[in-house]
Amino acid sequence: MTTLSNWLAAQSVDAKLASVMTTMAAASAEIAAVLRQSAISGQTGLAGHTNVQGEDQKALDVISNDIVLNHIRQNPEISILVSEELDEPVHIENQGTYLVATDPLDGSSNLDVNVTVGTIFSILDARKGLLQPGSAQLGAGYAAYGPATSFVITFGPSAAVFTLNDDGVFVLTTEKLAVPKASAEYAINTARERLWDDATKGYVAENVAGETGPAGKRYNMRWIGSMVADVHRILMRGGIFLYPLDSENAAKGGRLRLLYEGNPMAMLVAAAGGASTTGQQSVLDVVPTDIHQRVPVVLGSADEVARVVAWYAQA
Repeated sequence: MTTLSNWLAAQSVDAKLASVMTTMAAASAEIAAVLRQSAISGQTGLAGHTNVQGEDQKALDVISNDIVLNHIRQNPEISILVSEELDEPVHIENQGTYLVATDPLDGSSNLDVNVTVGTIFSILDARKGLLQPGSAQLGAGYAAYGPATSFVITFGPSAAVFTLNDDGVFVLTTEKLAVPKASAEYAINTARERLWDDATKGYVAENVAGETGPAGKRYNMRWIGSMVADVHRILMRGGIFLYPLDSENAAKGGRLRLLYEGNPMAMLVAAAGGASTTGQQSVLDVVPTDIHQRVPVVLGSADEVARVVAWYAQA
C-alpha cells in the first residue's frame, strides 16, 4: 500500500512544495469528515452571506473555507491564500514562498441532495505575484467528496489519484491518469442553449446528430452541475466539459474562475494527456487581470477539444 506521504517522498519534488500538497490533503480529509455528518449536525443551508462573486454562501462554504485557512496557517511554507469565499487575498504571517488559490467547496448548490462536491486548488510561487497564468502553476489538485473521497493531484508531468481510507489516510489508487484521446461523452448545461455562441451550438449539434452526423458516432450527454464531479468523470474515463462564453455571462468574461477553477483543472487534464481551451487559447495561457477573474472553460479528451477549437476558428 502506497500512502500519499510515501508517494510524495518518492517524487522529484522539493520537500517544501510537497508539504503544500500534504496540507491540502489534510484540509480535504477534515472537510470530508464534516460533510459526512453535515445533515445530522445541521450544517446545511445558507449562511446568510454572499461572497465576492455575489453568490449566496452555504454554511458549509464558510466552514470549508475556515478549515482550509486553518490548515494553511499551520504550514510555514505558504504565505498567501486566495479563496473564492474571500474578497481579498489572505497574507499569512510567515516567509513561505507558496501561494494557494482555492475553491474550498465547489458545487455546494448540490449539498442538500447529497451529490458529489469538491475542493479545488492551485499552487503558485508567491514571489511572482498573484496574477500568474496557469502555465506557471507548480502543482494543482482537487478532492472529490462522493461515495469515496478522491484526492487527485499533479506537479506537472503526470496526475495521480489517492483515496481516503477508514483510518483517514490517502492511499494511491491510480498512479498515472490517462484521459482517452477520443470520447463519446460531453458535459454541458443544455438549459443554456438559447444563450450559446455559434461555435458551441455547432459542436453540440454534431454530437446530437450521432452516427448520422459529421462525428460519425453516438454521444451521451452528462451534466452534474458540480465541476469537480464532471471533471473527475472525464479524468477517469474520458469526455469533454464545456462552460463556454454565452450571451448572459459574456459581460463577466465567463462563468468559472480562472485562478482556482479553470487553471488547476486544466493543469490536471493536461497532465493526463488531455487539453483545454477558452475557445481562443489554452486556459493555461490566459494571463489573469484579477484574482477572481472569470473565463470560458472547455477541457477534456484532446480530440474533442480540437473539434471545439475548430468550430471557434470558423465561427
